[in-house]
Amino acid sequence: MLIYRFRVTANDHDDFLREIEILPNQTFLDFHHLIVETAELKNSIGATFFMTDKKNRVNHEITLKTTKKQIRRYDDDLDEVVIEKMPLPLMKDARIKNYVEDPHQTMNYEFQGKETVTMHIELFKIMQSEQQISYPRVARKTGELRKPVEITPLAVLVPGEIPPPVKAQKPKPVSLPKPEEAFNPDAIEEDMDEIQSIEEELAGILEEEAPLKFEVESQVATTDNGEESEYGEDGQMEHIEDLGDMDQIEERYSNYHEGSEDY
Repeated sequence: MLIYRFRVTANDHDDFLREIEILPNQTFLDFHHLIVETAELKNSIGATFFMTDKKNRVNHEITLKTTKKQIRRYDDDLDEVVIEKMPLPLMKDARIKNYVEDPHQTMNYEFQGKETVTMHIELFKIMQSEQQISYPRVARKTGELRKPVEITPLAVLVPGEIPPPVKAQKPKPVSLPKPEEAFNPDAIEEDMDEIQSIEEELAGILEEEAPLKFEVESQVATTDNGEESEYGEDGQMEHIEDLGDMDQIEERYSNYHEGSEDY
């Protein structure tokens, strides 16, 4: 039993390569399912095989879902070209052998999903099948398709709609220094020059605010008549406690008043 080996490459993915073996009697739907599985394609909207000739011109289209295409044809009865909508062949009904016309048959495969992926397929070997092998199968696999970037859509606010509340974020805790680390007098370094400058400044202030000292001129120890003055020999006024008891004080001052001219 013969099998077809197709080489599958992907546009814009240079490292992607698959070699798929399939029986001529199998359908394009079998081919489609194996491509989707090995390439990890998801969210299918549609898919199409485009059979091409040696000049890469499309001569047949085989679709996954029922599709109608406008076809121009000549109508003998009307004797003019007319445009008709004709349904395209479906994968589930189209067998591989009915569309392979060349030993190097080429085709393009287009997958429609979130992104459109286009692949080029070429028949490069026809050979005998091995016993006890299930077909179709992937005989060689290299590289992977790049995954599409998932973009989260922005929320659309309907007019008159109240926007959802914004969740308040908890303030970040502030780390305070430990009590023993808040003030450490031992860690203070003394500046001797600054201390000396402060001491000199304080000394100047105290000197400016000190009370004035008055010197008492020495007085004559005797009066004009030769009597002893109330000031001592050293010119200083005698204190009461230096004169003895009260009797001596009275006697002395009584004699003083008797000899005075005012009495």
